[in-house]
Amino acid sequence: VLYYDSMTTPPQSLEVSMLDPNNTAERTVIKEKNVPGYVKGQYDCERTTVTSRDGKTDIPVSIVYRRDVMEKHVSTGETVPVHLIGYGSYGACSEADFSATRLTLLNRGMVYVVAHIRGGGEMGRQWYEEPNGAKYLCKKNTFNDFCDIARWLNEEKKMTTPEQLSIEGRSAGGLLIGASINQAPELFGAAILGVPFVDVVCTMTDSSIPLTCGEWEEWGNPNEEKYFDYMMEYSPMNTVKA
Repeated sequence: VLYYDSMTTPPQSLEVSMLDPNNTAERTVIKEKNVPGYVKGQYDCERTTVTSRDGKTDIPVSIVYRRDVMEKHVSTGETVPVHLIGYGSYGACSEADFSATRLTLLNRGMVYVVAHIRGGGEMGRQWYEEPNGAKYLCKKNTFNDFCDIARWLNEEKKMTTPEQLSIEGRSAGGLLIGASINQAPELFGAAILGVPFVDVVCTMTDSSIPLTCGEWEEWGNPNEEKYFDYMMEYSPMNTVKA
């Protein structure tokens, strides 16, 4: 029995024959989450990649939307509101999974985008670790990737405009949002920061704060000059500009 869902498929428990696991005709849905009023055929999702500013890294992006909204955008070129989310820390994956609460946004004509940026684990351990991931002294790859996706949505894909683009992240994802709006405020119209980790240098310097020492394995220890100097370049509280 396997568990399966997607951005348009509510969670299912599937019985799969191990004698012929690739035969979809032999798969039986044992249980499926009931989502009142949900009609799967009205929605669609896709996975694409955006080339980062380094010119060699393809950043995965998952997109979900109502079909009628996307059809209108494609046929008329009219831009649509987009909500872009990301996390990009601790090697944790931002899953392209189903969310019933997200439907209220989709049903109001919004396109929902998940940025699988470096710092997560979507593309393997190298997506997280130095030298080309987003840990320690290459952490800024996380924020650069996110801004590159936003710029792609606005300028290349022409799906939306800065005024129609909202972004969201929680905890370390809040750090992502804070660093991104400081780096490129012209790209975004609204930002939601949930319990954000935005005072990076001050927090990580104080070893008396519970969990801080353990966090040095993620961000580096700012009591060492090389990490302090690097953190000061992206810590949202220290990079706010008038």
